[in-house]
Amino acid sequence: MKKLGILQYPKKLSLSEKVYNEYFKKIKLDAIYEGINIAPHYFDLEINEILNNYYGLNITIPFKEKIFKYISPVDDAIFLNAVNTIFKDIGYNTDWIGFYNSIKKEKLNGKIIILGAGGASKAIIYGLYKLGVDKITLINRTYEKAMYLKKQFFKKIDINVKYFEKLNDEVEEASVFINTTSLGMFGESIPIDLTKKLELIYDVIYFYTPLQREAQNMGIKVLNGEKMWYFQSIENLKIWNIYDSNKFDEIFNSLKL
Repeated sequence: MKKLGILQYPKKLSLSEKVYNEYFKKIKLDAIYEGINIAPHYFDLEINEILNNYYGLNITIPFKEKIFKYISPVDDAIFLNAVNTIFKDIGYNTDWIGFYNSIKKEKLNGKIIILGAGGASKAIIYGLYKLGVDKITLINRTYEKAMYLKKQFFKKIDINVKYFEKLNDEVEEASVFINTTSLGMFGESIPIDLTKKLELIYDVIYFYTPLQREAQNMGIKVLNGEKMWYFQSIENLKIWNIYDSNKFDEIFNSLKL
């Protein structure tokens, strides 16, 4: 039996466990995908055994950076300083690819605003850079954290950092707004005044949030994290050499995310 899993802390049931295990049944693959839960202070003691015993792995917070010294990361993962997928001791970052493929057919004209400066924001900025976007506006509650991303992407994409208090002033002139924060996951509202000028709202949360609902009520196109997760998962399966497009789509479409 092939063992795959997601290395995480604290323990939680991931969407990947639900979808991948149903997918393995569908393609008649003798495999299991499970949560691998390690307290951070045990990581260095247990990681080598995990790498030896699992066919493929996903990595999530707080281990996306700690894993580096145990594997060989590809260039994209090195630049982003985050690995989220492993196969044969090679580390990949499929977060940015998931975003890239989910938005590449959309019109990205005009001003693009990104809210948040964490790991998801980094992957999304990189995806926009790969799509040829040359300028964005970045807003975060912690101004210094946004400035750090500006420096990291120097010479790749022009990042105009604004204070959080300027959010609505900036949105007035925006065509695309991307939320990379967890705001909305538990029903919170983002303090934003949407305008008819906005053509696209992208919310990385794959639950139905107040932001998504308000945008839809105003006739603004909405994409959410479900689409990003879908393309990211496809990339994972391709890396692990177990991707069947028809059967994966069948399973994905049959499950309520």
